[in-house]
Amino acid sequence: MQAPPVRDEMIDRSGRLRTAWVPVMEAVSELGHDELVRRAAALNRQMRLAAPLGIAVAGVSQPLYDPLPAPLTASEFMTLEAGIQQRARLLNLVLEDVYGPQTLLADGRLPPALIFGQPHFLRSLHTRKRLAAPRMSFYAVDLVRTGERSFSVHQDHTGVISGLGHALNMRRMAAGCLPELFRAGGLRSLRPSREMMIDHLQRQADGGLVAVLSAGINNRTGDVGMGDINTGDMTDDALLARALGLLLVEPGDLATRGGTLHVKTLSGLLPVATLIRGLSGMELDPLEQGGRPGAGIAGAFGAIRAGVLNMLNMPGSALAGVPELRPYLAPLFETCLGLPPILPEISGDAAGPGSQAPFLYGGELVSTPLVFRLFAWHDGEDWQVLPGGIALPAAPAQTNSAAPAHTNSAAPAYPETAPVNGQKPGRILGIKDVWVLDADEPHVIAGAPFTEPPERLKFLAAAHLPSRVADNLFWLGRSVERLEAAARLLMLALPRLESATSLPRDVTERALIARCLAQQGLLPAELSSGAVSGRLLRGTLAKRKPVAGLLKEVARLVNAASERLSPSMLSTVRFALAQAGEALPFEETALPAMLNFAATFAGIAAENMSREGSWLFLDMGRRLERGETLAETLGILLDAPLERMEPGLGLGIELADSVLSYDLRHAGILAPAPVLAMLMADASNPRSLVYQCHALRACLERLGADDDAESARLLMVETIELANVPVDLTGRLRGIAARLRLLSDRVHRRFFTLLPEAHQLEDEEEFEATS
Repeated sequence: MQAPPVRDEMIDRSGRLRTAWVPVMEAVSELGHDELVRRAAALNRQMRLAAPLGIAVAGVSQPLYDPLPAPLTASEFMTLEAGIQQRARLLNLVLEDVYGPQTLLADGRLPPALIFGQPHFLRSLHTRKRLAAPRMSFYAVDLVRTGERSFSVHQDHTGVISGLGHALNMRRMAAGCLPELFRAGGLRSLRPSREMMIDHLQRQADGGLVAVLSAGINNRTGDVGMGDINTGDMTDDALLARALGLLLVEPGDLATRGGTLHVKTLSGLLPVATLIRGLSGMELDPLEQGGRPGAGIAGAFGAIRAGVLNMLNMPGSALAGVPELRPYLAPLFETCLGLPPILPEISGDAAGPGSQAPFLYGGELVSTPLVFRLFAWHDGEDWQVLPGGIALPAAPAQTNSAAPAHTNSAAPAYPETAPVNGQKPGRILGIKDVWVLDADEPHVIAGAPFTEPPERLKFLAAAHLPSRVADNLFWLGRSVERLEAAARLLMLALPRLESATSLPRDVTERALIARCLAQQGLLPAELSSGAVSGRLLRGTLAKRKPVAGLLKEVARLVNAASERLSPSMLSTVRFALAQAGEALPFEETALPAMLNFAATFAGIAAENMSREGSWLFLDMGRRLERGETLAETLGILLDAPLERMEPGLGLGIELADSVLSYDLRHAGILAPAPVLAMLMADASNPRSLVYQCHALRACLERLGADDDAESARLLMVETIELANVPVDLTGRLRGIAARLRLLSDRVHRRFFTLLPEAHQLEDEEEFEATS
């Protein structure tokens, strides 16, 4: 039997454009091919920058965002909407029964061996009574066209819902890059549905915290997320959090206290009411399910059973989407809903998706089979279907039956495309925006009955900043300063160490530089006491690669803290960092490139970041690192009697980049008093020690850490006194560096680990005696 011809989404049998595609292709024709390719590249740049974690993950290709939409007519969407609502109701009923009374199992309508043998069936979530919220509140379905106006179900997504973040963001980005496509109008907007979704989530939380739970960069799992479009789960999670105005959290941000789930923030532990889950249910609670302890949240299942935590979707809901269950679902429509299914399931021996659409790939339009992914959500009364979605290139439907039972995404294979310009481009990785064309009559969405929304907690950027994010920003500031200090020291050291003069001053300078290099980890400690040449230093740097390690750590922290950097900031910082990395093998260009990155980073932080929680922790990390490094370095350079301190004074002025200021003030004449005043006690010099202590004090006061702010103030007083009375300079400077390290530990304990202050045993005994 001959297979039916594959339907073309864009062109009908007579070779004419289908009505829905006419305004799209007219706009494309006006743009021209070359301009369309440039606009597509701009769209991809905008989408990658819109996602704070939208970076290429090792071993994962970045998806391509196709500028051409996949339109659906109003009548087609009306049928799909009714079918999706019906299917979502049935799947939720199945989940409620399987995890509750299990009547379908008792009646033999579902085989117990199939259900209980599935890894997605979580026995610890089986409860006698219904949970406080539906087990399935989000639903996504992959559909393929099987006729002119008919669609079939290709795959259900009932666990982690992948792609919703892309669906809610892509159209906004496309409208900015290709406004010509939207001029014809007649397109159903996503905004009303998005606002209804946000309103429902906030009402359901009843004033509590709503957050998006992401597995994070370091905890990606293969059974969740958009494996079918080859993008990291965290990218879609970050896009979803931004689209809904929610907090993005990772498992390490959460902790269970008293049976309730809390997020660790700078203001302490805040109770979480609702989580949109981006983490596999099988690894969600290592206390009850096993798995990797660091990837889950111990006690999460207990909070769900107690009704104090709502999770979208509930753990174990992926069971309703496994391929093995699909043959038993069709009879349940009549049994549970009293109606036959509106959307049939694609047969296992089908030749493949019944339609194809053009993708802009490799600068050419390439036709490939298409799958539509549409999304639905429960508004407390009934299911609402998002009038849009995403469309993906898809492999033939039968490949899905061979997928492992533990997967929860569409088949990850992609069709081989037709040759382009005589060369085969390989496999397409792309995402289209699904358009729903508007009908002539207005479309009114009726949701839950109107009530006054609950009062929401006032959002304070510093107070509600997750501890993990504050920690990343703090260490990002420290790492950037560490990189800059290393670059400055090496630029000072290399020419001096390569000098072969044996003058006493030069010998002293080389000895001091060697000790400073060892103190910053750029030279082994055993080499710091001997004669160090420039050749030895270069060989050691090439072998140990300490600077490359610093660059790698900065890049890691930029990615980790990227959710608090705007797209333009992130793009600029990454560009400057890439330039420094590319120049690394050549010291002559690498060291200035590193200083250029540090200056770029500092300028962006100063001019682009609001002076709230993110900036406070970034600046606090920079000041602590700069102050500690300066104190340690001066302790080495000034380790000599006053009359023999001139070589160290000159090096100190150069390392602090204060040569010009010193020359203008003191005509370049080196003397201990003016040098110490400029490097230690000058409050107007951003490289002085007292400036760092003053900035630290200001940050800590704004964060409410009054005791630590007082410690910073006392350091200021001691620094000024030491500059005026330089007695035991080395010992007291090392003491200041030690106190800065202690202050860093106290900041870490107070804001990041949220541990109580350590105290001595006698303090406890004294407290008990007075109470």
